[in-house]
Amino acid sequence: MKKVTVAILVTLLATLTLSSCFRITSGANPFADDSAAFVQLKQRPLTLPVIRTGDRCPVTQGSSESVPPAPYIFCAGCLWFGRGPVYFAWSFHVNHVEDAVFSLDGVPQENSSYRAKTPWVSKPDYEGPILIRGRRLDGKDALRFRVAEPKPVEDLKLNAPSRTDSAHWSFWPSSMYVPGPGCYGVQVDTLRGTDIVIFRAATGN
Repeated sequence: MKKVTVAILVTLLATLTLSSCFRITSGANPFADDSAAFVQLKQRPLTLPVIRTGDRCPVTQGSSESVPPAPYIFCAGCLWFGRGPVYFAWSFHVNHVEDAVFSLDGVPQENSSYRAKTPWVSKPDYEGPILIRGRRLDGKDALRFRVAEPKPVEDLKLNAPSRTDSAHWSFWPSSMYVPGPGCYGVQVDTLRGTDIVIFRAATGN
């Protein structure tokens, strides 16, 4: 009887240990879409500038060295925009070497908007919620985003999981819905602060 009891205790201990290890390495994190962390990020106002029609669009400069060329990151060799820990890329043609001037030529249209592939990544050492919003700076149109949602949304919520591999980045393939040519701003809010990327979308290039 004593041997049976010991065997049961050993089995339970092994099961609990395995479950604990699985939770750590599964990539899960506690930030649900309606969590207090996302509510806190949503309370931050949009601090995007207003650009008058005809004024120069103060585009952000990107870098091809911000994100490593990992095989699991689509467009790893593209220009990436942002100061971190979150970056995005425009997988279609970029007109200038480092400027965020994006061509809409060849970008498919869907419901009167251009649906551009825009992969997102976050650094391995960032764990937590990511809130992405944007709008046109020389007009009134809003940017919309889509990862796994049934339809495009104006507030894109991403969760960066905890990582046991210090070199493994988080990656999300997504679409950005751009109403048309113009100057646009994207605001990225994380637990570490707020980042803003300004880009110009153009046709006929």
